[in-house]
Amino acid sequence: MKQSEFGNKLGLPQSHISKIERGETDPRLSTVVDMARIVDRELILVPGKMVPVIRSMIEGGNDQEPMWKPDEV
Repeated sequence: MKQSEFGNKLGLPQSHISKIERGETDPRLSTVVDMARIVDRELILVPGKMVPVIRSMIEGGNDQEPMWKPDEV
């Protein structure tokens, strides 16, 4: 998707999207959530202590299959 298309969907100018991509500006959390949704993703915040549990559910571990796998696209 072109920066201009992405910006239109977010209600932001292409130049702002470019600055975000280059790391010249930090987007608001609400913008990051909207960006994720535009590309059919969902941003979920979890407590730091839960990250290993979430990773093991997704990646598996100790010779176990993951409890969850993303759909094949």
